[in-house]
Amino acid sequence: MNRKQRRTAAKTAKTAGKSGASAGSIADKVVQKAIQAARAGAMAEAEAALDEVLARHPEHVEALHHKGMILARGDRIEQGIALLKRVVAAKSDEPLYWNNLAAAELTVNRPAEALPALQNAVRLDPGYVMAWQNLAMTFGDLGRPREQAEALGKVVALAPADADHWNQLGLAQINAGDQAAAESALRQAVARNQGNAEYLSNLGVLLAQRGQIKDALPHLARSLEIDPDRFTAALHFGVGLAADGDHTQGLRWLRRATSIQPKSDLAWGALADTAIMAGEKAEALDAAKRAAMIDPANDSHRQRLAKLQGQPAAPSPLTTAAAEPTDLSTRLDQIFSR
Repeated sequence: MNRKQRRTAAKTAKTAGKSGASAGSIADKVVQKAIQAARAGAMAEAEAALDEVLARHPEHVEALHHKGMILARGDRIEQGIALLKRVVAAKSDEPLYWNNLAAAELTVNRPAEALPALQNAVRLDPGYVMAWQNLAMTFGDLGRPREQAEALGKVVALAPADADHWNQLGLAQINAGDQAAAESALRQAVARNQGNAEYLSNLGVLLAQRGQIKDALPHLARSLEIDPDRFTAALHFGVGLAADGDHTQGLRWLRRATSIQPKSDLAWGALADTAIMAGEKAEALDAAKRAAMIDPANDSHRQRLAKLQGQPAAPSPLTTAAAEPTDLSTRLDQIFSR
């Protein structure tokens, strides 16, 4: 599920729960019919019904809310946001309304505007899982990984059975620089869903970054059994095998990585380094050329190629950064942290 789909799901899931409230007035009954029409995909019919209510009751909160949601899902999102702002102004004690306003703001990439709305939502309802998820997403968009991890910690506390929540928490903790906590969270994700290639790959890569190569390899292998085209797993599995001394299998999986993403200079560089260690000089030279062609400003690629060609490496005209270490095993280890 991509980010936009997740945001849409967050909006609709909680809205559906709200629509069960009944009211005796004709206007409320028309709103309920509009909700049913929207659920059935009849958006034009739903909007027409809501317009009928709003023509007679311009401040009908639920009619404004659902009209705003319909507009926010289409190509009139700014109009939808304007209506949702009217809704929270009229009824500021409803966490659902704050969450849905924030979700609309996130859809148009305005996390700074979404943040206070989501803070209101979780303040009003500390058990509102969707709002905590959206708050975590917002902190991620704002480049605040520690607060993102804290919000996801609330999510897993409220819904600990969901493996994806643990996976997202682990990734956020990696970004926050807490690898030990990230490992714990990713292990929780794998324990809850041992057949998910993404979770296995994420855990395997992290273990490799922490120097736990032998522990990392089975997770990466299992990930590739499930999804042989998972690039990150293939790359790190190949590098891990090479670091563990199995150059033949390391080459196999690094070739696989370059076939999955032939424009990855990192994969070609890793293949070149492993081919050197395996004594495959022709393959090493070809891979080194490809890496340098993809990213000619990378000093590590240039130095590797020059060494294989028996030539001194000229300083890069495109960068003044210090050259990376030329020791092959050191460069292989560094791949894990990129």
